[in-house]
Amino acid sequence: MDFRVVFANSLPPRARVFFCSSRHRSWSLSARPSRTCAVTLLVLLPLLGCESGLQTLDRKTNETLRASAEQLGGGAVYPEIDEKRYEAGSYFPDFPDDVDRPATLNPHADALQFEAIPPTQEDAASIAARFERMAAGDPNSVIFTFDESVAYSLENAEEYLSAEEAYLLVAIRLLVEEHRWTPLPSNISTASFSTDGQGGRFNNAVGLVNALGVDQRLPFGGQIGAAFLVSATQELDEYLQSNDTQSARIVLEASIPLLRGFGDVAQEPLIQARRNLVYAARAFEQFRRDFYLDISADYLQLVVQLQGIANGERQVERSAAVEERTKALVTSGRTEQFQADLATQNTLFALDRLSSQRELYRLTLDRFKARIGMAVENPIAIEPTLFKFPVPQVHPDEALALAFRFRLDLQTRRDLVDDFERKVDVARNAMLADFDLILNNNLPTNPDRSQSGLDFSPDYDNFGAALVFSMPLDRVNEDLQLRQSQILLEQVKREYFQARDDAAVGVRQSARGIERAQFSMVVQEKNVAASMNRQAAIDAAPDRATARDRTEALDALRRAQDSLDNAKKDLQLAILRYINNTGQMRVARDGKLIPIPGMSDEEVTGPGLIDTSP
Repeated sequence: MDFRVVFANSLPPRARVFFCSSRHRSWSLSARPSRTCAVTLLVLLPLLGCESGLQTLDRKTNETLRASAEQLGGGAVYPEIDEKRYEAGSYFPDFPDDVDRPATLNPHADALQFEAIPPTQEDAASIAARFERMAAGDPNSVIFTFDESVAYSLENAEEYLSAEEAYLLVAIRLLVEEHRWTPLPSNISTASFSTDGQGGRFNNAVGLVNALGVDQRLPFGGQIGAAFLVSATQELDEYLQSNDTQSARIVLEASIPLLRGFGDVAQEPLIQARRNLVYAARAFEQFRRDFYLDISADYLQLVVQLQGIANGERQVERSAAVEERTKALVTSGRTEQFQADLATQNTLFALDRLSSQRELYRLTLDRFKARIGMAVENPIAIEPTLFKFPVPQVHPDEALALAFRFRLDLQTRRDLVDDFERKVDVARNAMLADFDLILNNNLPTNPDRSQSGLDFSPDYDNFGAALVFSMPLDRVNEDLQLRQSQILLEQVKREYFQARDDAAVGVRQSARGIERAQFSMVVQEKNVAASMNRQAAIDAAPDRATARDRTEALDALRRAQDSLDNAKKDLQLAILRYINNTGQMRVARDGKLIPIPGMSDEEVTGPGLIDTSP
């Protein structure tokens, strides 16, 4: 007899099973080959690698994400699993002895140390010089543009990585649910040892049982299963008589509901898992748009602060010039001493404001670096560039229509109503009686033979069918779940309409924000022009202006310049916010804004845009 080992390649790598087969037409299986195959199975199964299976699942997950993004359309972006990012884990971890007692470092106050700086007397000039040294930028700072900031954040920002992983987890949950609807193989091998005494001696026997099966859920409810069982015993001590046995069976079973659990409700978990992946794709795409808007706001805030620092430095220079001129006038006897003191005081106020601006900029820059996932100690310098998006022509009714059509969050809210309507149907179905059809068939080998091999005997085939009916005498929990699902449906409906109202308010607010920013920018431009004319008038007739006149003119010019810079920033953010609130923002995989028609590179010279023209 020639025996060989065959791999069942139709099973997943983790469930490979060995069969012993004969080349002869008449199937038979002796006790010794049975033990050989079973022992081989028990030894080799734990050694079969699962890494290749995990990599296959990673590829399948990535393919699922790609398909969901393509279904979403509009150039939607999807993440991919990077196995190097995650902990590999250990099959047999060796935990430390104190794993359940994590250490805490909290010394007593006596063990701490505080070193105070001795008080010194410093004048304003020395303080200003020391502050200038502190405020000086790192000479090794790297210029960071807006596009580079966004691209860096897409690779390193914690919140972006968390959003990617949330999307990945939904895809993995879908694969878990889809796997439950595929044929699920199983293989259970059991080795047993028994002994019993007879006539002062003990009979020892080894038993081996291998059960290979597969179960399949049915799309309309219930499941079917098939199993192949092989059992063998071998007497280790043949003192009395050999009782070696070997048999096999093929078992087919099916359980089909006819009332409760029958129909489309059986696939509700799978349907919901697939819809959840669509929702996750929308949520991730909407997050990318919101994230782009937030990074834009943070970056422009840094640019405005830099411009405010430049305005403050110019004011300090001009205040120092006014102070010097006023002191000269006091020396020549042409003005009173308090005028010089007033000029000195204004210079000190300007220095103090400048120091606050510089410190606020450093704090904002550190927060920006932390948000994009960069170490705060990395020296970078922000490129002071403002966006130059064209101002859109806003039609409120058209803007609302665009938002209701294109807003991804509103589409998800709308589809959630359908989800909870299905939940009501599922809960209603759960109130029915249990009425199931049970089928089973058992095909054994010849029971009259101790060594039957695989010689199945149709004469001993056993088929059974049964109808099992259970009266719905207690459906209190099901009634409560139905009422709960109905209430939740009404809540979701109201939440959808509330979301539409909130979206309408947001669109109208963003439209008004554009108008408000435009008006503010025009006003501040006139304010800057008036302040510059006032300063020019003072410079033209210096003897007619007091120190207070000069300092007030400098303060007014600085405030007007700062307000103008903020108005320009607010206008660009209002345009981006309007595009996002109406569902028209599109962000490419590299983090650049994709211009929509009417917003081409010929019209826009600011950063953050890519050309999508053919």
